[in-house]
Amino acid sequence: MTDSKPSSNHSIKIIAGSDKIMRRVSKLISVVKFGGSSVKNIGRIQHVAEIVKTRMEDGPVLVVVSAMGDTTDYLIKLAHQASSKPDQRELDHLLATGEQISITLLAMVLRNMNIKASSYTASQVGIFTENVHNKARIVDIRKQTLLDSFRDNEVIVVAGFQGVTTGGDVTTLGRGGSDTTAVALAAALGLIECDIYTDVDGIYTADPRVIPEAKLLERISYDEVVEMARLGAQVIHPRAVELARQYEIKLRIRNTFKPEHTGTVIDGGEDMEVYRTVSGVAVDKDQSSVCIMDVPDVPGIAGEIMQALADKNIVIDMIMQALYPTAGLNNMTFTVNSSDLDETIDALEKMTGRLGAKGVIFDSDIAKVSLIGSGMAGQPAVAAKLFTVLGKNKINIKMISGSEKKLTCVVAASQADAAARVIHEAFGLGDREGT
Repeated sequence: MTDSKPSSNHSIKIIAGSDKIMRRVSKLISVVKFGGSSVKNIGRIQHVAEIVKTRMEDGPVLVVVSAMGDTTDYLIKLAHQASSKPDQRELDHLLATGEQISITLLAMVLRNMNIKASSYTASQVGIFTENVHNKARIVDIRKQTLLDSFRDNEVIVVAGFQGVTTGGDVTTLGRGGSDTTAVALAAALGLIECDIYTDVDGIYTADPRVIPEAKLLERISYDEVVEMARLGAQVIHPRAVELARQYEIKLRIRNTFKPEHTGTVIDGGEDMEVYRTVSGVAVDKDQSSVCIMDVPDVPGIAGEIMQALADKNIVIDMIMQALYPTAGLNNMTFTVNSSDLDETIDALEKMTGRLGAKGVIFDSDIAKVSLIGSGMAGQPAVAAKLFTVLGKNKINIKMISGSEKKLTCVVAASQADAAARVIHEAFGLGDREGT
């Protein structure tokens, strides 16, 4: 690998070119990403073009865009009208068309402003992924292809959310994948910054639509944002933040409709003491719990169950095991994304006879409410306060998990917002200015 930092198992291979002039140009490129709400219609696309024009004052601009508004949801709906269980390869080919619409429209608007701009799909610009559909990971980006695209353009507009296999099949990166595309391209160019434009001012201590008292965070660490994003905060995708952390790329979350606003900086937290115990509360209502009951308590069973789910690319989160020693049986319960519920149940039900398990039950009426903060480690009072405030408000906790930077409680979906409000108030997250 060249022009990159030390990598993990999911590193991006960067193939560098030999053109010294273009290498110098690459350091002047700005990478900016605009989400679906930012390009919802032609008026908003024109507004985005004005922001891009301003960014051109610092040099060439690489723009990554999502599909317009709710286009992806509409395409998924069409797919399920065509088939009760759409083929995953065909679904990716369909979903990728959403970004192709937005990139071409933005390029047209820019050209109408006498700006040299061209649009590119993932295959055209060289974004290669593993051979997995719907949740593919980027494994290879052709840096020279990126640089060559700037020889005749001041701006290139790249489709987010999509990639291509070495065999030529279109893949998609999963929900929020355009964020990952933008950070990956910044890493490929060896850049140290990437701006993510969305429809909010930045990252808050909680969802301001649910908790109006939530405060904007001026700066936050990669680790905290990864936890927030994984646990329901939808400002940026966790894979994008993990990639930014790996390549030490500073991210800035900015409001498309307030381009002068400085937003929230996400970085490694250098020169920053842990001055706040907790940073925010996140809610994820897109969750279900699944339990495989009365599993024999013998070595290897848990691995067999998890492997069956891994083979279907199903991500599990919280795991709880209830042991009945006298009977020699376990109940194994875990949470999955609601979109994976049917496939999870199907996979487990096929195993019950072979394992000698009693059966599978599920609960789709749940939500995860999480308290996140880098300063929580080694402070048992935080957990005590969290559980106490939920108890006083008669909010029952169904499952609990924790780490150094998070405490997560599974509660009834109908109580999730109320739980977030009382936790936010109890920890004084709305009382701080300039957090």
